[in-house]
Amino acid sequence: MNRGLQSLGILKNPWMLAVLAGVMILLSACGTTEDAIPGKKTEESTAMVEPEADAILVEVLIESDSDAAHNLEVEVNARDHPQSVYFDSIQLPYREEFAVPKDTFIPLTSTKVQAEKDANATWISCSILYDGEVVATHKSRGDSAKSVCEKKFRLGPG
Repeated sequence: MNRGLQSLGILKNPWMLAVLAGVMILLSACGTTEDAIPGKKTEESTAMVEPEADAILVEVLIESDSDAAHNLEVEVNARDHPQSVYFDSIQLPYREEFAVPKDTFIPLTSTKVQAEKDANATWISCSILYDGEVVATHKSRGDSAKSVCEKKFRLGPG
C-alpha cells in the first residue's frame, strides 16, 4: 500500500497526509451506539412541550380609574414577526398577549405602548411584561395624560 500512496505523492506531502488522517478519523467516528446496560428498558418521555416554550410572551396592560382610553398604539418589534395594534378607543382594563417566536438571534428588539386617558379619568397607566416579568411601566396624571411604556433591547448592563 505504501507503494501506491508514494506514487500519488501523499507520503511526500505532509499536508495531504494530515488531511487523509483527518478524513480517516472522521469516518471512524460514524456509527451507532447501543445501551450500555443490557436488558434495561427505555421509556419514551410523555412530557408535552407547551407551544409558548419556543416563544417570548409579551403582555400589554392598560389601566385607569375610568372604563375607557383613547388612541392606543402597541408595537412589538420582532426581527421576523413584528406585530402592532392601533385602536381609537378601548375598554379598560385592557390586556393583550403577543407571542414572539425564538427562531432568530435576538428575536425581540423592542416593545412600545401608549394610550391617552378618557376625559372622565384622572390617571392612566401602562405596563409591559416579558414572560410574566414587568419590564416597563408608566403612570400619568393630568388633564391630557398620556401613558407611554417602552422597552428596548440593549446589549450589556441595563
